[in-house]
Amino acid sequence: MKRILLCVLVLLMAFSALAEKARRAPDVILQDLSGKKHKLDDFLGEEAVLLNFWATWCKPCLAELPQIEKFHEQWEERGLTLLTVCIDDPRTQKQVKPFVKRHGFQFPVYTDPNQKALRMMGGRGVPYNVLIAPDGRMLDLQTGFPPKTVKRWEALLEKELPALSVPEDKSREN
Repeated sequence: MKRILLCVLVLLMAFSALAEKARRAPDVILQDLSGKKHKLDDFLGEEAVLLNFWATWCKPCLAELPQIEKFHEQWEERGLTLLTVCIDDPRTQKQVKPFVKRHGFQFPVYTDPNQKALRMMGGRGVPYNVLIAPDGRMLDLQTGFPPKTVKRWEALLEKELPALSVPEDKSREN
């Protein structure tokens, strides 16, 4: 009986490890608008990452980008990095940089012209968002950005990111 329990425990631990590994974000490679390549893992460690996949031709994407940027601004000090990824194909890649400039986007924009990173993250279309913990675990996968998403992401980030350090009030010490 002890052997059976031990075997079951070992199997459960193995399945748990596999499930945990399966939830880790793949280390995709993204290219910035100047052509330099970056690995997702380079952004992880201390900070969480919000990957936002979009396209210049996607009206829902363009509608949600200001909301995504606002969410990022609220969480940036706590350790959230925003990486927006344009999936325009190789034929329209030349249009991305002028498009970003014309719209005045202030957030970093990367490209995924063959949609390999999008597929590796489980996406099938845009807009698509992936919230990733500092240790690389995928916390949430979301098509679009419905209002309830903000509360869910806030709750997830509260657990994952350190609290802001509040300066001590020196006047109380006297």
